[in-house]
Amino acid sequence: MASRSRTARRLTLAVLLAAVIPLAGAIYVARSMVGSVSSQLYNPRVGAELEQSLELYQELAQSKKEGMRYEATAIAAREGLRAAAILHHKPSLVQELDEIFPAYNNLVVLGVTDSEGNVLAEKKRDKPVDESTELQLEVRRPLSDKDDGPVLFAVFVTPRARFDQLDQASETVRLYRQIEAARAQVERTHLYVFALLLALTMLGAVAVGTLLARGVTRRIDQLAKATQAVGKGDLHVRVPVSGNDEITNLAEAFNTMLQEVERSRARIEFLQRMGTWQEIARRLAHEIKNPLTPIQLAVEEAHVRYQGEDERYRQLLETTLKVVQEEVATLRRLVTEFSAFARLPRAELSEADACEFLREQQRQMELFHDDESGLQTLDGDQLESVVDVVWEVPPGPLRVHMDKQMLHRVLVNLVRNAAQAVRDEHSGRKGRVRVALIAQDEQWVHLEVDDDGPGIREEMRESVFDPYITTKHDGTGLGLSIVKKIVMEHGGTIDAGSSPWGGARMTIRLPRSGTAASTAALEQFVGPSSSRRPSGRPAGGTVSDA
Repeated sequence: MASRSRTARRLTLAVLLAAVIPLAGAIYVARSMVGSVSSQLYNPRVGAELEQSLELYQELAQSKKEGMRYEATAIAAREGLRAAAILHHKPSLVQELDEIFPAYNNLVVLGVTDSEGNVLAEKKRDKPVDESTELQLEVRRPLSDKDDGPVLFAVFVTPRARFDQLDQASETVRLYRQIEAARAQVERTHLYVFALLLALTMLGAVAVGTLLARGVTRRIDQLAKATQAVGKGDLHVRVPVSGNDEITNLAEAFNTMLQEVERSRARIEFLQRMGTWQEIARRLAHEIKNPLTPIQLAVEEAHVRYQGEDERYRQLLETTLKVVQEEVATLRRLVTEFSAFARLPRAELSEADACEFLREQQRQMELFHDDESGLQTLDGDQLESVVDVVWEVPPGPLRVHMDKQMLHRVLVNLVRNAAQAVRDEHSGRKGRVRVALIAQDEQWVHLEVDDDGPGIREEMRESVFDPYITTKHDGTGLGLSIVKKIVMEHGGTIDAGSSPWGGARMTIRLPRSGTAASTAALEQFVGPSSSRRPSGRPAGGTVSDA
């Protein structure tokens, strides 16, 4: 706990310093800058210049308005327009307006009304006033000396931007005077704000540092506890993987290492057990084989030499001879299987294309007549007649290190087991077997064998690969043990599961060439085996499954 606290304190202090030191410097520079800018900006000359600018804008606006009023007065002074308006002679008014209107570019509407406001004549610009860019000013001028005489009305426009600039300049001057009046207060306010910002930053840095430290130390503590558990022999422990940093990578690498160590230990333990069972099988084969021939010969000799006429005794001899011959044949078959199991060579791995290997098996392998181990098929059954084998092979290439003859044995054993299971399940109806090669990811290749037979009970899926464990009435329980041994010598794994068809699925995982698992298999099996392997080894065949 003390170590974890020190780490947390150090991480918190580092985050605090990383946040506060640059901010403190920035606050000092900002305060100096504010003072310097304030002393240069808030001075009488700047204020006077702003006032003069505002006055210039105001004079400009006033001159624009006076100019429009002057133009309206000049239009109203035209004698022709006045005479036509007094006489209410509309054609003349229209003619006058048509002549006057083009002479003034900022005119929008020009018209004449009587004393009651009725329009006598009117001239308008082609497009209406755009209030977003233009401001309008309406000016009225009398066209006679009488109070109830006609009136000229003119609508002028000017760009809105100039008057907007006037408003902005006026607002700027007002704000300047307001801020100038509160200059000292502004500087104090900025200083208080900077101080508050520094305090909040310090608190935030402490909080963030604490959270970061807690997350880091928690994951480091999990790694430490997992390491201690591994040191005590528990390889099933795993570290939770979260985040996206170096500790995450370390946790993933730690879990991967444990998986590889656990897989290697399981492989070594299984191969050691297999070595023990092979030695037991060799001794059993030797001990059983020797007395078989004398037993059979003794019974046959007793049968041949009996010359008596006791029919019941002769029938007893016939029955005894038949039983002994059948049981001796069964024992010979068992001895042959024990001998083949005991002589099983180790894999010699070399790089090859798994896709091409399966295509070769599909074209060339005679699955149910390959019996180079010397084993005989049971009951003369032709299993190829009871199943349809479907091959699913990708175009590839998928490079793996393999022993083609040994993998041939694996494939034959699995397909034969599937076919036998289908034969026992489907009487009189053809079953299905599927062999599929799948590129699972960048690390592994999967070889799946499915069938639509009875399947394997869940409680037996782990033990079914142990020697002398079988689910068949005529099996010895060696075939799947041999399969697992060969697969493990390739650096892979094999699992029993359920098929989508309802039967069994055997899934073999083989490491791709260049991966850590493939390299480990080469180092563990190829290297050491070169000095221990027998000089001659039987050609690829099958060993009958349990």
